[in-house]
Amino acid sequence: MSSLLSLEAGKTGVKALLFTLFILLIASQLAAEPRGLTTRELESDGVMTERLLPSPIVPIQPQQNGMPDINRDEWIAVDSLQIYTWLDAGKTLGVQYNFVNQSMLTCTNMNPLTTAARQAIAKSPDWIKPPLTQVFYQLTAYDQDIWADVINSAVDPYVDEIAFSIAHSSSQYLSSIYANPQMMLENAQQIYAADLHLNYVQINNYGSSISGGDYYSTTAYLKRNADGETIEVDVPRDIYYWYIVHPKITDEIPAYIDPGIVESNTTHANNIADPPVGQFWRTFLYNVQEGNYPVLSDTLMQCATLFNRDGTPGDALRAVQWWVNNTMSFTSNAERPHQPVRIYRKHFGRCGEYADYSAAAARAALIPCTSILSISTDHTWNEFWEDGWVQWEPVNGYINVPLVYENGWGKVFGSVFEIRSDGLFTSVTDRYSEGLASISIAVTDSLDRPVDGARVILAIYESGIRVDMIDFTDNQGMVTFPVGENRQYYMRLESPVGIYPSNPGTYAMIVDNSVNGQEYTFNVEIANALTVPNITQTAPPADPSQDWRFMISFAAPYQLITGVSTWDDIDIVGSVPKCYKKIDQAGSINLLMTDADNYMMYLVAQEANAFHVMQNVPYGNALFNIPADQHWYAFLDNGCHVANTQCVTAGVLYEHFGASNQDDMLYPAGLALLPASPNPFRTGTDIRFRLGKDSHAVVGIYNVKGQKLRVLADEPLKQGFNRLSWDGTDFNGRQAGTGVYYYKVSAEGRTLSGKLLLIK
Repeated sequence: MSSLLSLEAGKTGVKALLFTLFILLIASQLAAEPRGLTTRELESDGVMTERLLPSPIVPIQPQQNGMPDINRDEWIAVDSLQIYTWLDAGKTLGVQYNFVNQSMLTCTNMNPLTTAARQAIAKSPDWIKPPLTQVFYQLTAYDQDIWADVINSAVDPYVDEIAFSIAHSSSQYLSSIYANPQMMLENAQQIYAADLHLNYVQINNYGSSISGGDYYSTTAYLKRNADGETIEVDVPRDIYYWYIVHPKITDEIPAYIDPGIVESNTTHANNIADPPVGQFWRTFLYNVQEGNYPVLSDTLMQCATLFNRDGTPGDALRAVQWWVNNTMSFTSNAERPHQPVRIYRKHFGRCGEYADYSAAAARAALIPCTSILSISTDHTWNEFWEDGWVQWEPVNGYINVPLVYENGWGKVFGSVFEIRSDGLFTSVTDRYSEGLASISIAVTDSLDRPVDGARVILAIYESGIRVDMIDFTDNQGMVTFPVGENRQYYMRLESPVGIYPSNPGTYAMIVDNSVNGQEYTFNVEIANALTVPNITQTAPPADPSQDWRFMISFAAPYQLITGVSTWDDIDIVGSVPKCYKKIDQAGSINLLMTDADNYMMYLVAQEANAFHVMQNVPYGNALFNIPADQHWYAFLDNGCHVANTQCVTAGVLYEHFGASNQDDMLYPAGLALLPASPNPFRTGTDIRFRLGKDSHAVVGIYNVKGQKLRVLADEPLKQGFNRLSWDGTDFNGRQAGTGVYYYKVSAEGRTLSGKLLLIK
């Protein structure tokens, strides 16, 4: 390898029936459109039923909630729970106080996590833990253990690549007969095997599963700029994992494929076969010799740079392009395969096959690559990442000429979008249209409340009304489409609340002829009202003894616009996967505390009498003195959204007010940490720890890169419980920004650490 430049009780009878109905309701979801472009068409009857007129949009802001300071000096922590996950709409997660043995248990309406799943989550990088936890919650215990074992048995440097691939695979796929755990390992191993032999790229590992924390890997490349200078480019973390590591290209089922079997245009799953007959695309395309066709690994062996912007030969991008065109011919027959392995064996196809094949070949060569689509004008091509995304269409020899379609082919695009491996569409229209407008739509129910996760379908007139782009509304019910100029636009939307226009499959006309620079805004009101939780706020129960309590601090640091994948061959199992778009805006969540009867009623009917209620808030903090006479529940709930998932981080502390002679029973001898509180925090947090003896202690604050921001103590401290406060500032008094930080306590020959979330 050449060196590069440097986280039970209830009534019977009616409530049992309600619970059954609840499960059936949860199982229903939006129907996805069938796959289009070179295979099945997106269905539309092409009818426009009404004209929607522009109107101003008033943004809807989430409710705010303060975070009061809480005095905890004389309480002893007995147990704690850290929550860090993506919480789907309608899901709950929290704790139960069990009065029989005075213990704290996890409560949820999702599948409980197995021991193996918890171990896999703990082993994975911090930034992968939320989606990994979420996908494990969706799986049965049997399937959790299967996929957790892949992570738990993996060794570095493969752990993060395997954990990411599992975290960002759908539960439909992971629980299907088509998913093979061996493939996840082979996928990671082949990435590193290719790295050993390619001179233009190097994988850099930042930390490991042993060091823990926010460890990750990425690639660095050598490239030549327009002046002929060789420079090094580091690939952003998300680009590496989504566009090199993920084992899925577009809509195919990631699987071992028998290349000799003609692929069904209906299921695209009839050629899935176990090894050794079945082949995985990353290894097959890179290594296999097919007759007299060139071998990709041999083609890349002498390449010294990724891409030469000065036009000189010898770069890897042009080598992959040469290999694609020398192993493929542009034609088609009745078979339109999605699997790169089968496309390779056929050695011919049209734009759909070429785009999938080119993306797979580039990723096998460790070049980030994705597919670009204009479904309304029926064409697809690629982009590769070099120091930003670059247009690429190997079959025509196009590199970095994005306006060739508009100015050379005469295509006037409505929308052009990139399709990610999970089916998420992201507009790239600005790169392929000289003129650009925007269409913003606010979706509300009949009571003027925002409808999140509504599926908004944009269409243009292209020999009839044709689907052009699909996106989903955010927590405020908003969606915006960047669009090309000189086009007529139509829309329809679908949501669990209802559809618009009211006749299925029809469209409302919204723009006659789009004008460059124009912003078009519309309000769409669905005729029905959202079903929202029916929560009656009650006073907390009296607790004369005040000897047990819960302390909860929580936040929703970001939201995930959640939709259903338009195209995914795994829909043959009977349900459609979701796709998630992270929005760097605070999300919102509910907090409720109830008795057992009301907890069960909330699960089955979203109705309860509760106390310490916080609804639709981005963060919060509560304390509950627990009467030790029955079960009590404190839980976070994403019942404030129709569809959108929220990232949730929380700390639950279970405390006892008792004499100091309990210390030895509650804590091991020597240094011990108590959970920081509040955490998450805004203006300050307390770091608490116990010393087994008088000791010199060093307590510091660090950012995710391991850089020290503050020293809170470097001095002798007394035996017992100690508390230090951090106000969120660094050595120079500058305020730290929103994000994850770490604290370390070193004493008695040991160092213990914990994680903090600062929200500004």
